[in-house]
Amino acid sequence: MNELIDRRDDISLQGMMTIITTVKEAEEEEDVTMRAVLLQLIDTAVSASNLAFLMATEAAAAS
Repeated sequence: MNELIDRRDDISLQGMMTIITTVKEAEEEEDVTMRAVLLQLIDTAVSASNLAFLMATEAAAAS
């Protein structure tokens, strides 16, 4: 009887560890996605800033 209880507890612990591991992996994937989106936003902001600076210098040179 004790063997059955121990086995059931082991299976329960394995299931809990699987759930915890799955949640951690999902969080890591979200972090990677958030970093990628953040890098894209930074690139877009830098490009817009560079374009605005270029337009301002072109306008100043033309006048």
